[in-house]
Amino acid sequence: MTARTGRQYIGAEVQAGLAMAGSALAGFIVVPSLLFQLGMDFAGAYTAYAVMAIAASLLMGWLRQPLMLLPSIAVSTYLVYLVGISQGLSWQQLLGACLAAAVTGLLLCLSPLRRWFADAVPQEVRRLLPAGLGVMLILAGLTQGRIIVRSAWSVTMLGNFQDPLAYLGLTGIMVTMVMVALKLRGALFWGMVVTAVVALAEGFWVVPAAPFMQPAGWDQAAGQLTLLPGSETALGHMLAAGVTLLIVLASMNWLAIEALVPPADGRCRLLPMTFALSAVGALAGCLPLVVSPLSAAGTVARAGRLAAWSAALLFLAALFCEPLLAAMADFPVMVVPVLVGTGLLLLQQTVQSLQQRPLAWDFSALGAAVCLLLLMPLANNITAGLGAAFISWCVLRVCERGWRVVPLASWGLAAVFAVYLAYAAI
Repeated sequence: MTARTGRQYIGAEVQAGLAMAGSALAGFIVVPSLLFQLGMDFAGAYTAYAVMAIAASLLMGWLRQPLMLLPSIAVSTYLVYLVGISQGLSWQQLLGACLAAAVTGLLLCLSPLRRWFADAVPQEVRRLLPAGLGVMLILAGLTQGRIIVRSAWSVTMLGNFQDPLAYLGLTGIMVTMVMVALKLRGALFWGMVVTAVVALAEGFWVVPAAPFMQPAGWDQAAGQLTLLPGSETALGHMLAAGVTLLIVLASMNWLAIEALVPPADGRCRLLPMTFALSAVGALAGCLPLVVSPLSAAGTVARAGRLAAWSAALLFLAALFCEPLLAAMADFPVMVVPVLVGTGLLLLQQTVQSLQQRPLAWDFSALGAAVCLLLLMPLANNITAGLGAAFISWCVLRVCERGWRVVPLASWGLAAVFAVYLAYAAI
């Protein structure tokens, strides 16, 4: 390799890593602001998020994998709004459920039971789950931006665009979508920046006097989780969240690994590593980590480590920007373009996966699709949508092809979800 070629190679790796990290910076606002709504200190949540993002990027660089592992905005939204706020669990109990799911996933990956678990989740459910999460995120963004509001006559209706939140949110969404369509790197982040600048000009938030400072507050998040439910009701909610998380994390991570990592690069060791990092993250005060779809920006740098390490360097710089990003997070419309944009990226990921490896669209697959793409977002409940998808797939597949085609493990998970749905209805 000549000196000029070497410089070009290094430049391409660094550029790919910075593109990955720049695209992911929006999550530094969204996830800590979600946990703040549940009572966690924003600075502590922010520091835990940044530290885990840096650690995961350094580890991926050591493994020569240009991947980012970050807390998923979709999973974080589900955990905070549904499991936390709606069902009354504290953020400490939420982290406890995350730790239990991550440790269980790690043990399953390292044991002979991993094939049992892989067979238990139908291919249709596993591959359509990200699309359902995407639709749920889009609805969450439109609702938070007051672009759609509750209605007495239907599920939702169009909001009032005389409301500043509505027109600022719609402006941010349109700018973000244009950037995504133009394939601009960091479109989600820059869409959020444009929204922030417009909101700043309108006087909806102000730049703090000290926008940068040393990391603080981690002691209020790290090591604070609890595995004690406190009541029978909380125990049921924590168990349901743990089972749901186990399936969601395994499905999302394996789909991303299949899409981004060549078979020769050691795919099998990456899935248990994601569960291990999620377990460490829960102890550190961070929600579960997943392989980010934004890692696609780094796949041009397959052979080296600089892409992931460059991403870690940018995350390290962001660690000192907590006061500035906390001020932005105080105005809720900031995250609307990120929620909608992330949802659309998850839908795009699913469409590309189905184009490469089409599903056999029999009636059982259609039943699972309706549960994941319609019931789950409208009910705003991943557990209910996932459980309904499992139950409908098992029942309809038996009606179509007989008992022997449905694995016993699938029936076991369907029974677990049926018990949860019956318990939740009481």
